[in-house]
Amino acid sequence: MMRKISEDFQEFLASESVEIVEQFDTKTTGELRREWWNTFALGYRVPPGGLFWHVFTYQHSIYTQGKSALRLYNEESPAGFIVFPNPRCDSTCYYCKAEKMPDLREYRDDLFVCNRDFDWTMVYTHEAGLGPFYSRKEWQTWYLGS
Repeated sequence: MMRKISEDFQEFLASESVEIVEQFDTKTTGELRREWWNTFALGYRVPPGGLFWHVFTYQHSIYTQGKSALRLYNEESPAGFIVFPNPRCDSTCYYCKAEKMPDLREYRDDLFVCNRDFDWTMVYTHEAGLGPFYSRKEWQTWYLGS
């Protein structure tokens, strides 16, 4: 089942003119997810049945959403970015590049996009009318730098 989801997702990225530069193994994916979590959701606990992006809807993380999120996201460099599919459905993540930042709303699932340094993130949800959410590392009051 996991393989089919990964193949479908890779086809979707290709259809959005996104080149997959690297597909990370499960260990590296776990490390990258933890880094995302420590940057944008430090101290937040996902409740039973909850989803990672609830860090935004439960007001734990500072963010903007909708059109302003898309505007800020489109200003980011498409030269290199990480895409995390829904962690419940896909155990890997991808390092990608494109000519412009891709609008991934059409995938209709939870997707997390960020740069390699976790300076910013864009989160798409499976919920119509929620998100997308954009946040920056320096907006988080707990982030002290590394």
